[in-house]
Amino acid sequence: MLRDILRKLLFSKWYEYVPFIYRWYEYSLSREVLKSPIPQHIAIIMDGNRRFARRIGESVEKGHTYGADSTERVINWCEDIGVKQLTLYSFSTENFKRPEREKKAIFDLVKAKLRESRERPRTHTSRLRITCVGDIAMLPEDVRNEVRQTDDATSGYDNYYLNIAIAYGGRKEIVDGAIKIAEKVQSGELSPAEITESTLDRYLYFNKNPKSDVDLIIRTGGDERTSNFLPWEASGNECAIYICAPFWPEFRKVDFLRAIRAYQLREREHRVKYALSLIKIKRHNGGLTAAALADTLKSTFKISREDAESILNDPLVAKALKGA
Repeated sequence: MLRDILRKLLFSKWYEYVPFIYRWYEYSLSREVLKSPIPQHIAIIMDGNRRFARRIGESVEKGHTYGADSTERVINWCEDIGVKQLTLYSFSTENFKRPEREKKAIFDLVKAKLRESRERPRTHTSRLRITCVGDIAMLPEDVRNEVRQTDDATSGYDNYYLNIAIAYGGRKEIVDGAIKIAEKVQSGELSPAEITESTLDRYLYFNKNPKSDVDLIIRTGGDERTSNFLPWEASGNECAIYICAPFWPEFRKVDFLRAIRAYQLREREHRVKYALSLIKIKRHNGGLTAAALADTLKSTFKISREDAESILNDPLVAKALKGA
């Protein structure tokens, strides 16, 4: 079959086959990523709306509309492959410096999309919890009203989580959390000796959701920076960062799947290195059985027995186990 396709490409209008080749590649990538653990919390810096609009000769405001279409597609992709939590960087505290016309267009778009999301049947059938995270008090009243209505409409759901980071700044989030803790200490409700990392985590913007740690950050548009996005949630848990060139309105499913594949390869490499170091340590203390190593990998990385055994089957790990 592949030989026939290649022959036709050589002796015909090859560009007619581009859609077919793309679909085949997308299907192959989907099958590949579904064989490995899926990141449970993905965060995306949706960069490039304005640059995309300028490139095609449209207004900046129109660029944000194109970006909103990409957002809807990504939400569906996440649900389809089992990503439990998605955080989207929609509007930062720094974005308040933008022109009034652009801010109004963004806020009108946010209101419309929040309304559509809470009225969308799939939101309720999939039990998607939609939460806006950030300093919501900085937003106009009409936007805050849509935020409240959407939060109320989905507050009972716990199957998937969509976090809209709006009026969000990573440093401000930490400062606001620290202020809340200080107030608790001042009132006597909390002792300084009781403050831990989990304490601060409870007082950040994500306190309503079960897991704030981010597994993978994706940034579109090619810029290699994190732009004050999720400094607390991305630190200390080996969060992967994937930078890709397409502007946000151009972001395709293959780009999404490539990001997940990059995360999976990185995770597998990390787990293989961990297994090898454990084998090396245990070699001097009586050795380590394959079953014991699988159990350790399961408990350490919270993975299935099948995933743990796939690490054991890695050539480097298998060779090290034989010599243990």
